[in-house]
Amino acid sequence: MQVVKNYLYNVFYQLLVVLAPLITMTYLSHVLGAEGMGVQAWTNSIVSYFLLFATLGITLYGQREIAYVRDDIDLRNKRFWEIQLLHTFVSVIAIISYVIFVFFMRQVSGEFSQNTHQLYLQTWVIVSGLLDISWYFMGLEDFKKTVIRNSLVKIAMVILIFLVVKSPADVNNYILLLALTQVVGNITMWFYIPGQVKLPKLRTLQFKRHVLPTLGLFMPTIATQIYLQLNKTMLPLFQTNSIGLSAFYENADKIIKVSLALVTALGTVMLPRVANYFVKGNILAVNKAIYKSMDFVTALSVPLMFGMMALGPKMSIWYMGLPFLPAGWTISILSPIIVLIAWSNVLGTQYLMPISRTKDYTMSVTIGAIINIVLNFITIPLWSLYGAAVATVLSEGAVTLYQLIVVRHDLSIGKLFAGTWKYMVAGLIMFAVIVPMTMKLQANPSGTVLCIVVGAVIYFAIIFLLRAKLVMESIGFVKKILKDRK
Repeated sequence: MQVVKNYLYNVFYQLLVVLAPLITMTYLSHVLGAEGMGVQAWTNSIVSYFLLFATLGITLYGQREIAYVRDDIDLRNKRFWEIQLLHTFVSVIAIISYVIFVFFMRQVSGEFSQNTHQLYLQTWVIVSGLLDISWYFMGLEDFKKTVIRNSLVKIAMVILIFLVVKSPADVNNYILLLALTQVVGNITMWFYIPGQVKLPKLRTLQFKRHVLPTLGLFMPTIATQIYLQLNKTMLPLFQTNSIGLSAFYENADKIIKVSLALVTALGTVMLPRVANYFVKGNILAVNKAIYKSMDFVTALSVPLMFGMMALGPKMSIWYMGLPFLPAGWTISILSPIIVLIAWSNVLGTQYLMPISRTKDYTMSVTIGAIINIVLNFITIPLWSLYGAAVATVLSEGAVTLYQLIVVRHDLSIGKLFAGTWKYMVAGLIMFAVIVPMTMKLQANPSGTVLCIVVGAVIYFAIIFLLRAKLVMESIGFVKKILKDRK
């Protein structure tokens, strides 16, 4: 029951994280235009590499370490301060390095010289990373605090965007708001620390023991960030005066991430749970949790993939305006990553990471990053925006395939995908029905909602008839709750 509660908390927060920009996207696409939104997307992609260095793999490592020692209060306090003080030291170095980098790059690159002020404003993103201690509460499986505090901050951000971003000239306000929102959200989590964590004697803290493990997780984080951000970074560099392409890709990516939030939220919840099973030697519970999780994410991700594939172009027209139609086609091309990331989230984040198989996880995302880089140099010059999307899909496929290869002796591939065919059949039938509907209906909200409702009814009706595992377990879960209440 605790896993269900934590999943719902994390789903709510992850949805809010991606829905907040979606709520404002249609407004900003008309106020700032592709150029203004492209400046924000491109400068943010640059600072993200330095944020990556600042976090040093600590988000996943810290969560896992706290989960290992959560029953020992003294050891838990010690782990928190060792990890966070290391985090602070590295973040300060990252901030200094970023400022120096921007200063020198503005003298040699046109894009950097034109957007120097915006790049400096993005420095606050690294500051927010320094203050982020969400990993501590996630390691304790305490998701409520994170959700409530940060949700209020996100809501405030949405309100402020409508108040201070009024014209294309307000792109700096927009960048600063996004960055400072993250800073404030992370600061609020520190108010819980005085009552929960005591500072041990400094001489008892051992920082060195965390350096190599965090560096081990730093490598997969680098690789992951490369194929998450590199497309937006490279698009304007291949063609002159095309920074707006970054906005098309960014907006398509944000919409896809709404779907992914439903799926990947389970990974954040399951990591500390599986880590705790593993440290207690309960391998049977570990494997059972992974099989159930795989079935669950497949059931969710398949209809989301086919739905985004069908609705992307029409939805982009009414949501962002006709000039953003390329973002809609990009959504359709990117949609397979919903399933691919769902699977790699289970295999990587929920399985390989908690059981300390960091090398396998690192190799998988490194392969994905290398493939993404190589393909970007081929596909972006050929197909521009759509080439970047194709490269992303293929690289995500490579990540998932490698992870399947390395777990094949520990997990049953047959059990992992036992019910997948049922979800695929239901998804394909749903897709075949709603595609003609989207072609006939006008590009407006009511048409999109109608397609979503029809598609959902068809999908769930078919998996019910096929007696898919998720349906049968859900029915059993509901019966149990009703029986307990009686």
